[in-house]
Amino acid sequence: MLLQDALTQRIIIVLIVQVWPIFYGSILAYKILKRRKNRSTYTLATPFILNSITYFLATLSILFLNTPFAYILYITGIYFYAYCHCFFIILSWILVRLDDQAPFWKFILIVSFYGIISTYVFWIGFYFKGIRYDASTTWIPTYSLFFLLFSWSFLVIFILIPQIYFSFKLKKIFEGATLRRRINMYLVSFYLEFLVVFSVFLYNTWIDNQIYRIFYLVIMPATSTIAAFLVYKGFGKNL
Repeated sequence: MLLQDALTQRIIIVLIVQVWPIFYGSILAYKILKRRKNRSTYTLATPFILNSITYFLATLSILFLNTPFAYILYITGIYFYAYCHCFFIILSWILVRLDDQAPFWKFILIVSFYGIISTYVFWIGFYFKGIRYDASTTWIPTYSLFFLLFSWSFLVIFILIPQIYFSFKLKKIFEGATLRRRINMYLVSFYLEFLVVFSVFLYNTWIDNQIYRIFYLVIMPATSTIAAFLVYKGFGKNL
């Protein structure tokens, strides 16, 4: 039967799970940028844009199976996935510095710094065989344990720890019920999305555990959608 073919099942799962983030990410980015264009809105919209590009490239790679382009498209998408979550930290930094807006060169420096360190995806994924995506894996993305641990370390050191620091700063700076509510929604959305990112890397490493993979496919897409909505509701709608 057609559905018994592993590749066919993967394509169906990809279309169901990966097309949705492209849709809502693009819509939310458009709504944010349509309302106002400044440093804050550009920074807030960027994670949605890069996340949409990530899933678009991963989906597009399916069309290039059995060619070198499949791997190139996929690993480039994972780079954007790692990079896009760095903009939560950049946005938090901007919010903390609202009263004394930081110089533009500092903003560019931080954006460039995160863009550069996110290239670990290429170095470890390609040169150290951290990401395999070819016929030998039946075109299922497979991460090595080293790549998983390195990615988790990257997330904790450069994203989670700075965000915990900024969380305390933001709670002190913003006063009033409305502002605190928005800050809380933003922070909750970050930690939900961080959980999703952690789970994504584990999902592509722990490929033999079907129970976890089913759990991920059922729970994490909804969790990511809720996180995106809370970001938009908290600051995207009225930044």
